[in-house]
Amino acid sequence: MNLSKSMSLVLGLFLFLLLPFNCQGLKEQRKYLADDRWVCPEYADVPLRQGRFEEAIDQHLRVLSQDGANGLAHYHLGYAYGQLGLHQDEVAEYLRAIDLGMERGDLFYNLGMAYMELNEYVRAEQSFRQAVTREPDCGENHRGLGMANLKQEHYHEAVISCRRAAELEPNDPDSWHCLALAAAKADEVGESWNAVKKLRELNPDYILDPFLLQVFPSMGRASTVSAPREPRDPR
Repeated sequence: MNLSKSMSLVLGLFLFLLLPFNCQGLKEQRKYLADDRWVCPEYADVPLRQGRFEEAIDQHLRVLSQDGANGLAHYHLGYAYGQLGLHQDEVAEYLRAIDLGMERGDLFYNLGMAYMELNEYVRAEQSFRQAVTREPDCGENHRGLGMANLKQEHYHEAVISCRRAAELEPNDPDSWHCLALAAAKADEVGESWNAVKKLRELNPDYILDPFLLQVFPSMGRASTVSAPREPRDPR
């Protein structure tokens, strides 16, 4: 390998490690970086980072053919499957990572999001609760739990979770939208209205859920856009 290529690989790894771990704490980052079960080779992670998910799947299967106990490889493989809409396979790989001892909050969050895509809302709720337990100060986890409760028509529980998400992420429009919708469903119109106003302050062009537009018809036009369902980057 020539010097320039070696330097490029080193720089790529350095930049990868500098990228945020979402809500994951520094202590937890160090824990997984120090354990061989939570390390994937660069040849597998580069296509994952670059969005070449079919290649990432092939490369992570190669890693696992050599070391089936690599929990991070199972996690990354699941994430790649999910990005291609293969949510059953995504869930299966996340569960393998968990069976191998991986307990990251973002893993449970992404498992919850995958269950949401499969309309398995009870399992989604259970997964988000695990994420909240591990990262109680991560607004995304509370918002995910709120979304799962909304789907099950547990509106008051959803208000509690979405309210906590908005408290932890006061500049996140999605968290305020979650709270606005949950409060409206729970007939807490005043709190819903305040959440909508806060949402509009943050993003005047945010498209509200159609139910909110029935409650507050002056706030915009109807849309089929639903709550956000983006998984967290598994780094």
